[in-house]
Amino acid sequence: MQVKIKALLWKHKKAANGEHEIRMRLTIYKEVVYLNTGFTSPISDWDEKNDCPKSTHPKFKIIIKRIGELTDVINFEIKLLLKNGIDTFSLSELKNKIKAPIKKNSKTKVLELYSQVINQLEAEGRIGYSKVFVSSRDNLKKFLRNEDLTFIAFTKAELEKYEQFLLKNVKQESSISVYLRTFTRLWNIAIERGYCPKEHHPSKYFKFKAYRRFKTQKRAVSADVIKAIEGLVFDKKSRLYRSQQYFLFSYYARGINFIDLAKLKYKDNFLGKEVIYIRSKNKRRYQYQLHSKALNIVDVFLHYPLQSNSGFLFPILQAVHDNPKKIDARIDSALKDLNEDLRQMGKMIGLEKTLTSYVARHSFATNLRNMNVEISIIQEALGHETESQTTTYLEDIDDSIIANRIENAL
Repeated sequence: MQVKIKALLWKHKKAANGEHEIRMRLTIYKEVVYLNTGFTSPISDWDEKNDCPKSTHPKFKIIIKRIGELTDVINFEIKLLLKNGIDTFSLSELKNKIKAPIKKNSKTKVLELYSQVINQLEAEGRIGYSKVFVSSRDNLKKFLRNEDLTFIAFTKAELEKYEQFLLKNVKQESSISVYLRTFTRLWNIAIERGYCPKEHHPSKYFKFKAYRRFKTQKRAVSADVIKAIEGLVFDKKSRLYRSQQYFLFSYYARGINFIDLAKLKYKDNFLGKEVIYIRSKNKRRYQYQLHSKALNIVDVFLHYPLQSNSGFLFPILQAVHDNPKKIDARIDSALKDLNEDLRQMGKMIGLEKTLTSYVARHSFATNLRNMNVEISIIQEALGHETESQTTTYLEDIDDSIIANRIENAL
């Protein structure tokens, strides 16, 4: 059920200021409804071709932003209806679900907005990102003791107390950083929607620098350890064998994340010797030539006794995992199994360091560096975003050069 959304100038009647209302028109077949944006424009300042105000309009930026906000709200409500199995609905019903333009100093509360954002992310299938907000919300609930406050009621004193609460109760600095970054991100959304003034942003009250880099435990293992893991022999029908192959594929496929590995489909994501996929974490498109050992693992699973009945290369996801929540839960479960098996493999080869799925990506980069491969090549291979000058330089590197260096170095 496709809803057409268009911003237009309501020319049938003038507003009190002598201009015309800017409305959003929603259309399904012959049914049409209109939403008022709360703004007006003279005909001379309206761009009919692009359905938006001209840059000459004194409130051009604000109106463009409001049109975008309303479009997002409309699309979100449609996704929510479809998610709940309602694929036939009237535009009048949809209109009733969409709130009027938000006013300053709204009574919307902090935990309430957390829930709205979480629901929207889940409706969009961004389950991983929604979990970050869930964790941040649950942490804040402990501080508020399950009460809720409006954004305006969250005073300087309350914000400072929350920071002290985090410093006292959360051990890892990196975790404190995530909580504060997510909390301030929520505040940005609140300001965008008019729930509180820009001057009330909490970042100016926090002393903890949430965006600084934190030292993390080194996870890489040497190339000799990778060879030792490769040398372990398991029954080919066992979970241990599959876990071994997942780990090695991740290592030889440029440190591909387990979530992305689990979602690979041979028909959709492989072209000759190349793999093509959208990374779940940053939504960037990756396309590169696979190492020969990674290609061998692909061939193994194309003919493996246990197959996915939903077209996935690795037998992790099945047809029963038919929505983002089920997929996320299954990948979480499979990742726990993988890390459990990797710990066992580590003990088998006498490794003192804990072996996890993350070790593959870190080891891929470190072992390339130990083989004197240039950092620029490694950055490009990992798909890291860097400073603008470096990014411009890296874009000129041909992938065949990267593929050859990786092939010869590992």
